Amino acid sequence: MAPSVIRFDAIIVGGGPAGSACARVLVRGGLRVGVLDRRRFPRVKPCGGWISAPVWDVLELARHEYPGGVWPWRRCHVRYRERTHTLAARGDFIRRIELDEFLLRRSGASVVEGHPVSSLERRDGAWVVDGAYVAPLLVGAGGTHCPVARMLFPAKPGRPVAAREREFESSSAEVAAARLGADGEPELLLHDDLGGYSWNVPKGVWLNVGTGTIAARSVRSAWAAARDFFLGSGHLPASARGPLGQMEGHTYHLFHPAHLAASQRDGAFLVGDALGLAHPLTAEGILPAVVSGRTCAEAILAGEPSSYGARLAAHPTMRDYALTRELLQALLALRRLRGGSGRAPGPLACSATARGFAWMFGGHPIPAGPLLRAALRLRGGSRA
Repeated sequence: MAPSVIRFDAIIVGGGPAGSACARVLVRGGLRVGVLDRRRFPRVKPCGGWISAPVWDVLELARHEYPGGVWPWRRCHVRYRERTHTLAARGDFIRRIELDEFLLRRSGASVVEGHPVSSLERRDGAWVVDGAYVAPLLVGAGGTHCPVARMLFPAKPGRPVAAREREFESSSAEVAAARLGADGEPELLLHDDLGGYSWNVPKGVWLNVGTGTIAARSVRSAWAAARDFFLGSGHLPASARGPLGQMEGHTYHLFHPAHLAASQRDGAFLVGDALGLAHPLTAEGILPAVVSGRTCAEAILAGEPSSYGARLAAHPTMRDYALTRELLQALLALRRLRGGSGRAPGPLACSATARGFAWMFGGHPIPAGPLLRAALRLRGGSRA
């Protein structure tokens, strides 16, 4: 091995929230940590910038201590089957260009920017990255197409979901005149087939708009319909037409319990979108990113790195995601059984759907989780 290599106790590939959360805990534990990222920070990241309340606690950061912009919201506007429901819910919006820069610098790690990872080699009990960086521990935090996941781990089951989104600047007067509610309050279009949703989020002089769909092939048509609705209803200023023609697309994986089984191997770990942990319904990604990054670091510092997958599966957030996924599967199965009627859901069912979506969008766990788990187990047993 060349004498000029740089040695760390841990190398993290990816400087987003998952990588930064992992790095901060490891650095506080006394490890020498290097973070490699192909981009230079601050960098634009396609993301709605939605922070649910638990994120601040996981980051051990009070909202008022965060120096970037924060747009709290206490209501959201959910449109489902041509009716808009204004519902109590809460959370915060931020700008990812600010949050990611802050978290990365706060981590205390040595950061190497503008470095796309091209080779990984296991040699003498350590990982060698591009022949230049060496560490016994390697953490893949580079998102859906993370090189650590791509080179070292099996492909994930199922197809990824897709999104098209854009954040752009307007004038505060134009944004205020067009938005549906108060500053920061999200307008959410829940697609009639429950196959995705679109959003319109005002953040002062910034607007964040986009669409996400379970079926990647439908994201363009879903976005076209959402764009026409937002513009036609006057909920976006006319000046938005230009930026809306330059949407950015990307894919990612929703949470699946099978993903956790491939979370580590030979001193290599996956966190965040590299592991595929987005919320099964709302696709929230920042909370599971920081939860997994922190959990991975805690397993390493405890001297039990092989316990990472089990620790993550037992975390309340992941347990709630697993339950959410089971409930969605059960609801979809029920819809298929009743699909022959061709009847649209009634007003009460539509209202309940909108309220349930708003509840989860606020980052709340499913009420009566243990009872629902038991009921689903009984349901599964009765089928057997």
